[in-house]
Amino acid sequence: MKRIFMISFVAITAIVVLSACSSKSNGKGAENYPNKTIQLVVPWDAGGDTDAINRLIAKELEGILDTDVVVKNVAGGSGVIGAQQVLNAKNDGYTLLSIHDSVAMSKLTGQSDFGYFDFEPVSLMTSTYDAIATNPENPWDSMKEVIEASKENPGSISYAASIGSTSQLEPALIQAAEDVKFNIVGYDGTAKRMKAVVANDVDLGSVSVVAGKDYLADDRMKLLGYTGEERSPALPDVPTLKEQGIDVVSATNRGIVVPKDTPDEIVKKLSDALEKVAKSDSFKKKMEELGTDVNYKGTKEYVEFLKNSKDSMEKSLEKSGLLAE
Repeated sequence: MKRIFMISFVAITAIVVLSACSSKSNGKGAENYPNKTIQLVVPWDAGGDTDAINRLIAKELEGILDTDVVVKNVAGGSGVIGAQQVLNAKNDGYTLLSIHDSVAMSKLTGQSDFGYFDFEPVSLMTSTYDAIATNPENPWDSMKEVIEASKENPGSISYAASIGSTSQLEPALIQAAEDVKFNIVGYDGTAKRMKAVVANDVDLGSVSVVAGKDYLADDRMKLLGYTGEERSPALPDVPTLKEQGIDVVSATNRGIVVPKDTPDEIVKKLSDALEKVAKSDSFKKKMEELGTDVNYKGTKEYVEFLKNSKDSMEKSLEKSGLLAE
């Protein structure tokens, strides 16, 4: 009897395991997904450009997935704290993370011990080029003038950046391209950086249209250059860095990831839904108003994009002397 019981137990266990595996591969576990509220973690303060863009994504997703999508801001550590929460979250598709290039930047500069592929990439959504801003009282009217002043007094011009984020990469790229030295000052998040620029607590800071529109509207900051390949339609009077002889192009590329080992079927459902968001006329119109490019890439294409982005960033950081040993 004991032997019969053990054989039966092993057989039942095997059936359960095989059934679970079959369920994952067949997508049965994802058939009813989603059937409850989805949480989208934005690892930055409310009020910044990443927050604004992701709130629009969440609103569009709600209609497509027919469920609530709640944005949760978890600021700190230049995006590391919020990302860490999702890193340890259940891989059931109900916790999403908004990321951009800072995930690789933080790891490569030694600010964190995880990177892009410690998550499951879902989709790239947008790319945002920045303008470089200063207080209107400052004497420079272009980045070319800033470079000249910085060469005369190395380290005298301060540049606000979130350490371990793309806002730190941009001044690093300019330093490497022009052989100048800025005094990079750390601020945790776009909103705090912009307040520092407006108050003239710091000389320079990178800003997108979405983050700086209110400050620009009432002339509390002026723009010295744009980091895109071409001028922005939203900022047609602001010359690119390349126009000013500074060979730097840099964008913030925002996408969605989920915890590692989230079932493929759920990742596909999310990616398909995000593609519909990206193709939505209302979403495209709002992104245009915010000076952001819609740049959707599905999961496979996004994975390749992230690999190339990481490799390119690593080379740039090594040249700038910021790569962690």
